[in-house]
Amino acid sequence: MSGQNNGGTVHPNFDWTALIADRKIKEAMDAGEFDNLVGKGEPIRIEDDPFTPPELRVAHKLLKNANALPQWLQLEKDIERERDAVLPYIERGVRAVTQGKNQASKERIAARFRAEVRDRMDLVNTLILKYNEVTPGSLQRIFAPFAIKRELAALDERIAELTESVVAVSGR
Repeated sequence: MSGQNNGGTVHPNFDWTALIADRKIKEAMDAGEFDNLVGKGEPIRIEDDPFTPPELRVAHKLLKNANALPQWLQLEKDIERERDAVLPYIERGVRAVTQGKNQASKERIAARFRAEVRDRMDLVNTLILKYNEVTPGSLQRIFAPFAIKRELAALDERIAELTESVVAVSGR
């Protein structure tokens, strides 16, 4: 029998209450005690969210009826959207820098582009901070913020390599 070791003693982690409850439920089912319950065969309607404090349930119900998301879920979507937009934006910006007419033009485009990338990364990091503030702890997802200094240094290096190679090719 499970729950016992070879010596016949009961294992300390054996859950007798679960065993007894399962047996009682099975006996009641076999006796037909659950056959005529109100709502049998209908979906269970859960009106109240057990994770929402009672004082916020009315507000959440109004938001739900208006098809609005709780603030933390909207922030989650905003983080994902903004984070997903950064890499394509960087690629477009790098192309724009390399297509500058002369070195001065490329430097102006690169400076403006670098500032815009920094602002976008800063926005994502700010959204993550706000998300961490308002999201219930048990429901929080882990979002890694941008390491802005490191990301910008890598971007500067990439732009420098590309503009030098463009200058080298056009200077032949």
